[in-house]
Amino acid sequence: MVRQRVRIRFSKSGNLKYIGHKDLLRAFVLLFRRAGLPFAMSGGFHPKIKMSFPSALALGIEGFDEVLELELKESVDNSVLLADLNCQSIDGLKFLSAKILNEAERKGKLVLSIFEMIVPEQFRIETMNRITEFLSQKTVIAKKSNGKTPTKEVDVREAVKNIKFQTETGVLQAEIISCEGPEAGIRELLFVLNLDKEYFQTIFPKRIKCVLAGE
Repeated sequence: MVRQRVRIRFSKSGNLKYIGHKDLLRAFVLLFRRAGLPFAMSGGFHPKIKMSFPSALALGIEGFDEVLELELKESVDNSVLLADLNCQSIDGLKFLSAKILNEAERKGKLVLSIFEMIVPEQFRIETMNRITEFLSQKTVIAKKSNGKTPTKEVDVREAVKNIKFQTETGVLQAEIISCEGPEAGIRELLFVLNLDKEYFQTIFPKRIKCVLAGE
């Protein structure tokens, strides 16, 4: 049996940003079945489609360069696969590219996420000042909790590789490093910039790029 792994990049936007990762998984299963993909299944009493995501997108955030890796039990042409997926897709979900992986390539590992958002005009001067102060520090600690685990302290300054802010347009772009264990994310960055109260109120972050190891 010929096995084939494929790395698929897709966008999740519009109303689809309001569904959680588990619901997205169920949507993918139905979509793969409708597209007639020869997907591989795991063993055991509860077999599942062999697919993985280097990074699950947080609820409420649009993603324009998300990554899915899927294992197939027979070879397919990547352009045909991409066309079939888009033909069967739903509103808010668009498949951007499909890359056939060779046997030597490891499973994708996220190393960097690039987020973009627009800061309302009334916060822009203060935000610019806070970014300047933030970049001058070696360590900026914030508390992180996902509601299930105890609150942890994370170093936001260490996690932010780069941050750009245009005061005229209000466009803020941040490159956030991914690491093992509790890690600082976009919510923690907004907290140290004193913008956390505007999260999903007037500020709606979107992930515009996922960078994997080796890219």
